[in-house]
Amino acid sequence: MGPYHRAFAIALGCSAVLAVGLLRAYLVAPAPLTSAEILLATRRAVDEAVETAIERGGLRDAEAFVTRFISVQLERMEFGGVEVRLRRPNDLNPWAPFHFFVEIGDLSVRFDIDGTRDPLLAIRLGLDVRIRADPNHPYASHGEPGILAVCLAHRYYHAAPDGPDLFARLENKTRDPYHFGFETFVTDGDRLAVDHIYLETGAWGLTVEQAVRYGR
Repeated sequence: MGPYHRAFAIALGCSAVLAVGLLRAYLVAPAPLTSAEILLATRRAVDEAVETAIERGGLRDAEAFVTRFISVQLERMEFGGVEVRLRRPNDLNPWAPFHFFVEIGDLSVRFDIDGTRDPLLAIRLGLDVRIRADPNHPYASHGEPGILAVCLAHRYYHAAPDGPDLFARLENKTRDPYHFGFETFVTDGDRLAVDHIYLETGAWGLTVEQAVRYGR
């Protein structure tokens, strides 16, 4: 084999080794974090927060708890070492209490709390109620008996500036001065009240503001 052929063989061998190395690096490289993994980790973290809140009678700092457990879940999914941030749009928007955003790097993922167990009603009243936003708008339509009956049957929730949001409920609080929240009806026979007011006062009936809100 002449010098030219030896050089060619060496170059070909080096190229093959490089190609194998690149292929191996590609195959073992971690998959990029996607919205699907973030949503799954957040759902698990929120469910863990609810169960822990019920067990303890409330969390000290619900936002920090959820943030930390999202990180824990991502580490278990082999996406460790990321900085997790929560953004709650309902601090400015009274119509945004039913979702929050999980932000990691350039990703911002909206998490809807639909279907989450209400920790406040579980802690205070022992009720297993799932949070579902009332689809009947405007809320004043609840003055119609049929719509109110559907609302009560499904235990729908309503955006309410003075109600506690999910994080306040996780902390066993009936109010939050910094974030807009939501409320649902509680009943006893023909008696009706919104949850956070009933839990604060034990009184049945609606306030003047609530009666206007629900067309009552």
